[in-house]
Amino acid sequence: MARFYWDLQQGSAQWFALRSGIPTASEFASIITPAKMQMAEARHKYACRLIAEKLMNWQAESLEAVRHIEEGRENEPLAVAQLEFTTGLETRPLGFATTDDGRFGASPDRAADVAADMSSIGTTIEVKSPQIPTQMQYLLLGHNEAYRCQVQGQLFVAEADKAIFYAYNPRMPAYTVESGRDEPFIAKLRDALERFSDELAGYLERAKSLGMFQAFPQVMTPADAEMGLDHNDPDFVEKFLERNASRMEG
Repeated sequence: MARFYWDLQQGSAQWFALRSGIPTASEFASIITPAKMQMAEARHKYACRLIAEKLMNWQAESLEAVRHIEEGRENEPLAVAQLEFTTGLETRPLGFATTDDGRFGASPDRAADVAADMSSIGTTIEVKSPQIPTQMQYLLLGHNEAYRCQVQGQLFVAEADKAIFYAYNPRMPAYTVESGRDEPFIAKLRDALERFSDELAGYLERAKSLGMFQAFPQVMTPADAEMGLDHNDPDFVEKFLERNASRMEG
């Protein structure tokens, strides 16, 4: 049975720490090619990144990417309200989900058809508030093939039946795509993930045999890392407020 972390804020230090070193649905296209459904060459580079996360508390998200996410979140309440009004669904935020063994994860923005005890969900939801060019691209061209890996990966991890992608820009028509489970694809995805997991374990043991790695004290958000902050510093709060104020003034 899938595991759900309901109270976890996506983009927080705790979120980065929980998903550190775990293959996640947004990167499954780096493991299996969506068109030919074969093991992807990009998986080796992805494996090295995951090993760095696991051994050194290093995380790969850029500050620019996180800022873009934060900007999109400003319109997210409007997007969610519109989605719920249009579909009649009741949704709730979802921080992170993993398979029962914790080896693979996914971060849908929200979930619907949630069990009363919150132990299962029926629908994973991605809610986006893209800028005008991206929304136009969705409306006219749709998603690329990599999206298939992410969607079916979320359904695999969360053991859900349906995925909804909803992109909202207040100046444009909404873009909605619903996807059900593609069991043949999920079976091949599961096999690819198992093979990748074995490769990842081999890389990890090889890395450990090479010598000592000096890990960062703990996983930090990109914003904290950029400002050179250390969560273990007793003056962390004071330094954070001081440097953040300087950034705002600049």
